[in-house]
Amino acid sequence: MPKFDYYLDESDPDIPTLRRQDGSFVAAFSASGATREGILEAAKEDYRELIRRDAARNLGDDTEDDTEDHRSA
Repeated sequence: MPKFDYYLDESDPDIPTLRRQDGSFVAAFSASGATREGILEAAKEDYRELIRRDAARNLGDDTEDDTEDHRSA
């Protein structure tokens, strides 16, 4: 299984952004509403989706949509 690391980009203090190790966007949060649980859930959802896409590619499923799903929490 692929491994992905996530980090919280706090370069904009009003909108912390969850990103993968390659800098790609996962989710944005309100600074006043961001919780540890919400950030962890966004990372888990993103990881599940990446695993699903990888499995579909490995099985030769050409019907998968590779567009990014940009969620906000």
